[in-house]
Amino acid sequence: MLNKRLKNLISLYRFHFKNLALDLGIQEGHLDYCRFIILGRARSGSNFLRSLLNAHSQIVTFGELFRSYDSIGWEFPDHDQYLQYQSLISLMQSNPVGFLEKKVFRKFPKRILAVGFKLFYYHAQDNSRKAVWPYLKDQKDLKIIHLTRINTLKLILSLKKAFKSNRWTDIAGQGQEEDFVVSLDYKECLHEFTWSEEVKKQYDIYFEDSPKIDVFYENLSKNYNDEIRRVQEFLGINYEVARPSTYQQSKQPLSKSISNYFELKEKFKRTPWEKFFED
Repeated sequence: MLNKRLKNLISLYRFHFKNLALDLGIQEGHLDYCRFIILGRARSGSNFLRSLLNAHSQIVTFGELFRSYDSIGWEFPDHDQYLQYQSLISLMQSNPVGFLEKKVFRKFPKRILAVGFKLFYYHAQDNSRKAVWPYLKDQKDLKIIHLTRINTLKLILSLKKAFKSNRWTDIAGQGQEEDFVVSLDYKECLHEFTWSEEVKKQYDIYFEDSPKIDVFYENLSKNYNDEIRRVQEFLGINYEVARPSTYQQSKQPLSKSISNYFELKEKFKRTPWEKFFED
C-alpha cells in the first residue's frame, strides 16, 4: 500500500513538474502550433478519428472537454487523474475561455505541432460556458475538422446500442453481440434526420470564415489511411502512418439490427431519407 502511494505521489509530481518546466522556460516549449477542434456529434467516429490523430508523434488531441459540467473530459489518463481538482473545474465552468488559454492551448514541447479537442454541437450550451463558441469563431487560425456521418439511421442505431449496452468505445476489438436488436420510433427518426441536416448547415455557416475540412465517417472507416493523410496535411503536419486504437463495434446489417426495419423503410419511402435504408 505504501509503495503504491509513493508511486502515485511520484507520478503526480512528475506530471506537474513537466508542465511547470514548460511554463518557466526550464524546458523549451512554444505556442506556435496549429490549433484545431473536431466538430460533430456522438457516434460519428470521433473516438476513431481522435485515436488516429493521437497516433501521430506531433499531435495532441484531447477528448470532449466540455461534455460534462462537473468534470473535464481530457480523456488522457494523467490529465484525468491530476487535472480534475475543483479550482480548475470551476475555471472551466465560469471562465471557459481562460481555461482554454491557460490549460489547453498552453505551452507544449517543441516537437508538438498541433493541439486540439473534440467539441460537439450541444457542448458548452449552458450560460456560463457559451462564451466558448464565439471565442473559437474569432480565432481565425483555428482549424475545424467537421466530422459527420452520412447515414443518420446508422448513427441513431449506434447511439441506441451504446445507451443500452453502456459501451461507447471498443478498444479490445470485441465488437457487439450479433443478436443485439433494437426498435426505433418513427417520429424520433424523423426528428433526428431533420435536425442532423439542419445542425450541420448551421455550424458550417457559423465557422464559414475559419479554415475547415469535411470528414465523413463512412470514408474514414472504409479507408482511414487516405483520410488521415488528408487531415494531417490540413493541419500542416508531415504524414505519419497511423494505427487506430479503437474498433468498429458492429458490422451487422440494419435489417438485422432494427426489429422494425422494414416498417420504417416503408414509411420513409419516397422521402429524402429513404437513402438511409440501404444495407
